[in-house]
Amino acid sequence: MPVPQQIIDRLALSVQPLVLETEIMDFPYWTRGTVFLVSYKEKPYVLTARHALNPEHPVPICVFPSDTSHRFIPLKDGFFVPHADVDEDFVDVAAIAIDTMSITHPEVTAATLIDLALVCGDWKSCANKAKFFILGYPEERSRINVETQELRTDRVVLFGRYAGLSSLPHLHLFRVSDSLALQTFSGFSGGPVFAWIERPEQRPVPFLCGMALRGTPESGLIHFLDRDVLLDVLAVKCRVEQRATQG
Repeated sequence: MPVPQQIIDRLALSVQPLVLETEIMDFPYWTRGTVFLVSYKEKPYVLTARHALNPEHPVPICVFPSDTSHRFIPLKDGFFVPHADVDEDFVDVAAIAIDTMSITHPEVTAATLIDLALVCGDWKSCANKAKFFILGYPEERSRINVETQELRTDRVVLFGRYAGLSSLPHLHLFRVSDSLALQTFSGFSGGPVFAWIERPEQRPVPFLCGMALRGTPESGLIHFLDRDVLLDVLAVKCRVEQRATQG
């Protein structure tokens, strides 16, 4: 059976564009990738690709709590491995804490998080039979109205299948079934990769498999980072936060 639309719609609530402040008057905001909101050990975080943040030359970023809200989620410290220390794809991830103490508006409070405790089951044993999909915001479908300064972004779902391990450590390959006439996959970086797992006599469920990093319509392939790396990064982030709290 195809992936139910209600499942995609529910997961999509937690997937938002990565919006950057440009410091240009006519174009105050632009998008450079995708983020998704998660709950890890009952704490809220934003996950995205490190390279989308350009951490060596950082600019302020903005994350919306929903598709309809014009407010931003308050963020605090982010965590990523500096590019100078490890120049490898498997550390191309950033975890940013949501500043819950600064949330004052109900639109932000109502943000939907993906509970990692519920979507981190075993996907690899069923990968060859599962239906895969990626949620993201391609840059070519993002545009700004100069007169109103309104930013328009379109979330896109790419369906495909598992194409095996990448030649790079901790990465996998997603083969796209239909590129939807996109000229580039730029903007999908940071988007979550899911598998729709169907097992005999069990209720079908979506599992988080990882995070998209890069790919091209010409190859039909997208490299995605293994979910376990995301969990490792969040575990380290939690330990850093705990040490900071303890002084």
